[in-house]
Amino acid sequence: MYDYEWDRLRVWLEQYGAIPQSVEKKEELTRLDLSKNNLKELPQELGILSNLVVLNLAHNQLEELPESFCNLTSLSNLDLRRNSFSIFPQALTSLDLRSLNMSSNRLESLSFLEHFKELRVLDLSHNNLEKIDCSLDPKNQLRTINLSNNFLKDIADLFPSVPHLERLMINTNFLREIPASISCMKALEEFEASDNHISKIDPVFFTLNIERILLNSNNFTSLDLQGLELLEFLSLDENPLEELSIAQNFAPYLQEFSCDSCELEHFVMLQSRYLKSLCYASNHIQEIPTEIQEYDSLQELDLEGNDIEELPDTLANMSSLHTLYIANNPLSEDAKKVIEVLDPEICDIRMKTGVEILNATSEDLEAMAKLLGVLFAIESDFEIDFDKQLRGIKRLFEDDRNDLLVAKHEGKVVGMVTMQRLISSAEGDNVGQIEDLVVDEAYRKMGIGSRLINHMRTIALDYGYKRIQLAADVNNDNALEFYTRRGFRKTYLNVYHYKVD
Repeated sequence: MYDYEWDRLRVWLEQYGAIPQSVEKKEELTRLDLSKNNLKELPQELGILSNLVVLNLAHNQLEELPESFCNLTSLSNLDLRRNSFSIFPQALTSLDLRSLNMSSNRLESLSFLEHFKELRVLDLSHNNLEKIDCSLDPKNQLRTINLSNNFLKDIADLFPSVPHLERLMINTNFLREIPASISCMKALEEFEASDNHISKIDPVFFTLNIERILLNSNNFTSLDLQGLELLEFLSLDENPLEELSIAQNFAPYLQEFSCDSCELEHFVMLQSRYLKSLCYASNHIQEIPTEIQEYDSLQELDLEGNDIEELPDTLANMSSLHTLYIANNPLSEDAKKVIEVLDPEICDIRMKTGVEILNATSEDLEAMAKLLGVLFAIESDFEIDFDKQLRGIKRLFEDDRNDLLVAKHEGKVVGMVTMQRLISSAEGDNVGQIEDLVVDEAYRKMGIGSRLINHMRTIALDYGYKRIQLAADVNNDNALEFYTRRGFRKTYLNVYHYKVD
């Protein structure tokens, strides 16, 4: 029997390039991408795709979904971000969704969550939520929730409903405290609550097994850090801290700690000897303790923008340190000698003032293409061709899976780096491929390359990439040493190229 519904739907899908013409049967469709088409409505016939597992409708202008969506019984992963939903589509409430992204809509209520028993990942960031108005069965499967950029003032009622949650993002709301009810969340591993008004944390918080915490840009004036036995990452940037104390039992395995722009007057020693990155930039610290050498695993130390005149001789003993930010301090000549002994190449003390690391814009692309010529001049595998380089950098810029950074001095592009998102079968997830790191010859050995690579590593961390990787010319000793000192390790793989045309 001829299927008129499928014939009409196939024609509609083909006009948006959503399916190849080789698709003959509706049962063949398990994944469908209709994003970025400015769609205002969808055909009822979409409901006949009973084998559809993944559906991407992001970046459209949808306000509602057809009733036939209730027939998409195999649908597991649904992306509705950046649309115009103000009311949750009723047609979805009977489905067993596992992942739902409705960020950047106009939703005002969470009550729809009561219908979903199998949902594991939920993104409702950038909506109009003002309160927690749902009552969930504590046996729900939710593992990741993003409620960032809403208007929430109190989330105490959420915690008892999601006892198995592993990741919670509530950045940029109006929260004032972390309440005692968070004690229910024994499985919580990642907690992000930056850009709120939090000034109080219930002591029970410090008994949890959280591994990663972001509390930047809140209202903490005093913190007594204790417990958090499994914590590996903590950021407290831009809090008006007048007092910071560290208990002996605080985070014994902490690897990264940042207290940038917190008005601290003293360098506070942490107990962990596993620290790899430590930031006390933009405070009022005058003295660095000699005990800093105890951080024998420390790779990156940021003390930029303090009142430091002297450095302890013990700093020169830190053999693992590959990046030292200490510009904008009134360093004495003796302090500079300590840096010389340590290794002047890892320090930004020669950094020109006014150099900024920024996301590339379309106006930067020609300058970036010229910089690629500088890079390819020393890499024997590539040839210099400005038109090709410009065409390539434009394509990278236009693809939202990529990140492009530039270093600028007085408006001039003096450095750049790019990173592409790849899927690794070995990792089973996304990884970042760093390429095209180059600094203008007149600006080298000023810390610009370090800032570019470190900024890109931060982006990769924010994206949740499992690793970042790169390739370097085997004869470029300077580049190989640069990457090695910044934590990259040589693999046993050789890179091969096969030219198709």
